[in-house]
Amino acid sequence: MSSEQGDLTVMAEVTVDDTGVGDRIDLPMASALGGRYKIARRIGKGGMGEVMGARDEQIQRDVAIKRMRKANPSERAIQRFMREASIQGRLEHPAIVPVHEIGRDPEGLPFFVMKKLSGTTLAKILERPGGDRGSFPLQRVLRAFAEVCLAIEFAHVRGIVHRDLKPDNIMLGDFGEVYVLDWGVAKVIGDEDDSDFADVGSGSGEHATAAGTAIGTPGYMAPEQVQGKADIDGRCDVYTLGCLLFEILAGEPLHPRGFDGLSSAVAGRDARPSVRAPSRDIPPELDELCVEATRRNRDERLPTARELGDRVQRYLDGDRDLALRVNLAQEHLDKAKAAFEAGDSDDQRATAMREAAAAMALAPTLPGPPELIGRLMLEPPKHTPRDVADAIAAAEVSTARATAQAGIWALVATLAFTPLMWWMAPPASANIAILTALLLVTLVVLMHANLAAIPRPGLVVIANTIVVAFVSVTFSPLLIAPGVAAVLAMAMVLTPKFSILGSAWTIGVLLIVAVLGPLALEHLGALTPTMSVDTNGVLFSAPGFGGYESATIVVGVLYVTGLIVGACAMGGTMRRRTREAHHHLQLQAWQLRQLVSQH
Repeated sequence: MSSEQGDLTVMAEVTVDDTGVGDRIDLPMASALGGRYKIARRIGKGGMGEVMGARDEQIQRDVAIKRMRKANPSERAIQRFMREASIQGRLEHPAIVPVHEIGRDPEGLPFFVMKKLSGTTLAKILERPGGDRGSFPLQRVLRAFAEVCLAIEFAHVRGIVHRDLKPDNIMLGDFGEVYVLDWGVAKVIGDEDDSDFADVGSGSGEHATAAGTAIGTPGYMAPEQVQGKADIDGRCDVYTLGCLLFEILAGEPLHPRGFDGLSSAVAGRDARPSVRAPSRDIPPELDELCVEATRRNRDERLPTARELGDRVQRYLDGDRDLALRVNLAQEHLDKAKAAFEAGDSDDQRATAMREAAAAMALAPTLPGPPELIGRLMLEPPKHTPRDVADAIAAAEVSTARATAQAGIWALVATLAFTPLMWWMAPPASANIAILTALLLVTLVVLMHANLAAIPRPGLVVIANTIVVAFVSVTFSPLLIAPGVAAVLAMAMVLTPKFSILGSAWTIGVLLIVAVLGPLALEHLGALTPTMSVDTNGVLFSAPGFGGYESATIVVGVLYVTGLIVGACAMGGTMRRRTREAHHHLQLQAWQLRQLVSQH
């Protein structure tokens, strides 16, 4: 069935006949039907009839008129058409489109006038991607489903079986109405009608109503319909309603659409939507209801559509099958315990947590799930789960980038400090020029580490080691270099390690060699001594000092200040992060205690 919002809503199941052979010529827009109805335009057509939008000039209301589509229909086709109008007209129920009048048009062919609808078919609602029903949340759709069940029960009590229920034939109105459409292949209990419908087919493609003795839509037909049994009754509609409930809950049909659905119905499938769609939170009461409504043996099936609708309504009213929930919760708990005791793998612990959580959600008072969840939370696994390792790695990358950014600003500040070193050093000092160049190279390395997808601290360690070594050569090993090395060591050790060059021991060894290596080379005569010791004290004669007292004092004061401030900043950052992590862990522990509390 096709339908539209507003003024162009199709009233009944229609089939598009691409050939159009034998179609009647549309009446002019202003023509009248029976002197009372003014035809507007065709809004749908099927294999046997067409639906026209019209205006009831007598009552001044919009209506829909279904009339014979073919110009010269057979008497048998006319009888079949009138049969549909008669069946629909005798079913006076709020969820069944009322028939206002049955008559003959100027060409002598029958028509019947119906209420004009405005709404959306269940098919349109269910086909929305990702299970998003828009303005039709699950609760609203289930309420509509319960009303459909009552409408079908109303028909069954009057001896009429729909036989072609499907999402296309259910409409949710714009103002809360619910309608069951297309009673064209309905069966009147006690009538022999198989031969009347041997050549009838409605719809097209996978939604087509099957022609022949097996009347209905493949994928929604009960096994007895597929087998062409003549003694079908209301239980075949109950089966189809179960299929619809399954599709509402699982987001996909129980059986394949198209003619593969015929063999699937006969063979039977697991009708639990929770199995087909485990990611959806499907209530166990409705899960079991789908199974009971779609049993292959109709004698074991739910007997009436009313019982099906009433049980859905009881669920909506908050009535829960506590015994069923406790039994299901115990099954989940047993699975959780088995997974917990089976081993310590990621999958086993994840299964244990998932099953224990499901058990607690189903039966919060059941003893066992809270305690098991508590153990899973408080007893860490023997090895780090893959997801946790990935999260830690991502956090380390973020921390490395943050450290690289801090180092960039520190190097920018140091480069701004170089004019003072030039002021303090001898004129045209090659050492200061080389040191400035090394600082620039280190800045480039840090910027690369900050921008890289996976920062490489090893490059930063090497660059900083070279800088410290040249500071040791320029300003004497035991004067300035040790302080610089200590601050850099703290900064680099706090950076997550990604390679052997990033380990704390490697950093320590490299910086010790960078500071004391030049001292050893001085004593071996490979470098000019920068320090001498006599009875008067220690005399430094490093190439970085030009003998200018004022410049040396200024630079020394700034160096000491920067060294202390830098150490305090790093220590404060480390303390803040430690406190945040501790606060987060304690908060999680408190929440867990509330979760598993038995008081």
